[in-house]
Amino acid sequence: MGARAKKRSLFHRHLIPTRFLSLTCPEGLTLTTRVASLSERYAAFILDGITMFGLVLILIWGGAYFFRLDSQSTITFLSLLWYLILNFYFLYFELAWRGRTPGKRIMRLRVINRQGGELTPTMVIARNLTRQVEIFFPLRFLFTSFGAGDNFWVGLDLLFILATLILPLVTKNHYRLGDLIGGSVVVVTPQAVLLEDLAEKSQNAAFIFNSQHLGIYGDLELKTLEKALRLSKGATSPSLRKIGLTIIQKIKYDQPVNDEDMIPFLKDFYAAERGLLERERLFGRQKDSQNSPTRQVGQEPPTKDLNQAKQTTTGSQWPAKRNKLPLKKK
Repeated sequence: MGARAKKRSLFHRHLIPTRFLSLTCPEGLTLTTRVASLSERYAAFILDGITMFGLVLILIWGGAYFFRLDSQSTITFLSLLWYLILNFYFLYFELAWRGRTPGKRIMRLRVINRQGGELTPTMVIARNLTRQVEIFFPLRFLFTSFGAGDNFWVGLDLLFILATLILPLVTKNHYRLGDLIGGSVVVVTPQAVLLEDLAEKSQNAAFIFNSQHLGIYGDLELKTLEKALRLSKGATSPSLRKIGLTIIQKIKYDQPVNDEDMIPFLKDFYAAERGLLERERLFGRQKDSQNSPTRQVGQEPPTKDLNQAKQTTTGSQWPAKRNKLPLKKK
């Protein structure tokens, strides 16, 4: 039982992506990203190997077809192509695609500076030259020396390959030798997720609003309502309930609204009010706030009305953080 639990913990530790890395950008902003797991890195490497092999086949077929190469010339051309692709494939793509290769791009991986700075060409060159020493040179020596009778050097080569395979298992963030020398780390590229549009459910609205209910508020109050709904995360807080009661009283909504229906009511009102404001904007009319008149789009709003709207929004009708009272002069 203990050995099985140990194997399970080893699997979860290295193959399942659970490690996160906090980086401080040159601008002083701290970002948290997930470190690529070994399974993701192996999959990206296999995809890059398939891509390299496909490139070699395409170039050999093209050379044999267009230049009419014989068998000896084909072998020489193959050796040259394989040498160039092995040495410059990773180097070119990680420099041109800012730390990504075709395999890493498919797996949504990227090589970055583990100190949070820019990934420099020196780092890319260092980690890719080290890959030759880690992988390609030992494998080439193993294939050429295996069966030649020199078992000592073959065994030493196998030990070196085994050590390079074990190194990502024992380092903190799956660093291989190239990452340690180059100062890089492979992370998962975060996927951009758009916030939910609060007006998407307007077609299935449970609360209906007519023309008498809409058009009272403007863009400023609508943005404040949207922010309050996003911060509520589905829970009816006292401040959100106060906003709902204020809106019900202001628009003279005659249907009863319970506390559990307050968030659906506010979302339906937001969708309906936003739809009205967007339709008005299509006709060149814009309403900045409840205290400002409708103006033409592109026309500067009156400063007095805008300041009054901000004071009203942060006052009693829309609960927000109270402004600090001015200190009394002695």
